[in-house]
Amino acid sequence: MKSKILHKSLKYILPLKTNDLIRLGNKNDGGYIVSKRALKNVNFMISFGMSNNWSFEENFLKINSNNKIQIYDHTVGYKYFFLGFIKSIKRVFYFRSNLQNILKKFTELIGYHRVINNNRIQHLQIKVSPKNSYGENNLNRILSKIRNKKILLSIDIEGDEYKILDNINKHSKLIHLLIIEFHYLDKKRPLFKRILEKLKKDFDIIHIHGNNYTSFCKDGLPITLEMTFRNKKLYPLSKKNLVKKFPVKELDYPNLKTQNDLNFYY
Repeated sequence: MKSKILHKSLKYILPLKTNDLIRLGNKNDGGYIVSKRALKNVNFMISFGMSNNWSFEENFLKINSNNKIQIYDHTVGYKYFFLGFIKSIKRVFYFRSNLQNILKKFTELIGYHRVINNNRIQHLQIKVSPKNSYGENNLNRILSKIRNKKILLSIDIEGDEYKILDNINKHSKLIHLLIIEFHYLDKKRPLFKRILEKLKKDFDIIHIHGNNYTSFCKDGLPITLEMTFRNKKLYPLSKKNLVKKFPVKELDYPNLKTQNDLNFYY
């Protein structure tokens, strides 16, 4: 795929250059880029959205034996993975599955069992939403309960990120690192721009990566964009040099490994 040129109006999404970026998690989908300097101080991760990939969370625990994680994802649980495994076996009899798929589902089941039995991980099957209705919780309420923690907040909730970010700056003193996967940028651009303007008051953009499960908008911006932010007051940058070419070699890899990564530049 040819590189796309970002429209000149998109300068506001460009990250500031920092030399301490590392990758946590898988090389493909499920891995994210963080600041090593900030990561040394972080001791608590809050993760909105887990699905069937927890490599990022497990890598985080390896950084420090005192690190802990709280995961919010109402879409998955032991029942979900167990039924997925059973269905993969049943589908063999209808020639709709194979040994490779059964092994994949079994690996997911065993992996989830390992996660929920780790005493440093708490998985809450609760939806994160703007409301506080039964079975749901909101960002403000979750962060208001946190005391004496230095937080890495990760958000990948398939488009619902736009609904929950209004009050995030209120808790900026707690958040050292922030990772958000923004979806539907071909349709949600005005809302995305408004949220980004607010976030940039307290956070520097230090990395972006286009998710190749989707393609590009007409102006060159990936439809799905992974973004890493770092608290600008806790980790000020003396130089404000911009990164203008993506993906970043030796850090970024295609989310969907069977396709080329999204290449774009400013």
